[in-house]
Amino acid sequence: MSEGLKCYYDSFPESKEVFKDNPESGNLLRDHDCTHIIFGLDISIDQEAILDTWVLWGSSFKWKYLLGYSKLPQINELQKNLFKELGIKGFLKLYWNTIAIKRKVIFRTFKMKKKWPFQMPEEYLDMKISDLREIHGIKVLSSEELNYFPTQWSGSINK
Repeated sequence: MSEGLKCYYDSFPESKEVFKDNPESGNLLRDHDCTHIIFGLDISIDQEAILDTWVLWGSSFKWKYLLGYSKLPQINELQKNLFKELGIKGFLKLYWNTIAIKRKVIFRTFKMKKKWPFQMPEEYLDMKISDLREIHGIKVLSSEELNYFPTQWSGSINK
């Protein structure tokens, strides 16, 4: 998984800041980033919305830990800017645009062998992503299944 994290961080465009953990957040950001890797999703706003479904239905977590993510200053700022730009209508459109994919994700989570631990064990860092997916029964969505119209906003990764 650590090799996957390095590839994931290296894939960020120069214009995008990689949010890193600090003593107050512990491994929360790393754990979130690992969900992108294990479920095979990028950092676009649409795939973040799809990831929410993977996490809620296919992960084991403590609500307090998971909700700590939205309390991080850099995440708060990002959410504030996103909401300011898209508004309620934009968020509704985003979720409507990905609802069929979210439904596929929910069905995939029912077929998992066991839920992904959102608070990822340290030993997972030394394991191969393919092995971790096999252990948990995770089948990522193919590019054909990730069929949606990308939401455009000033923070889009394809800008």
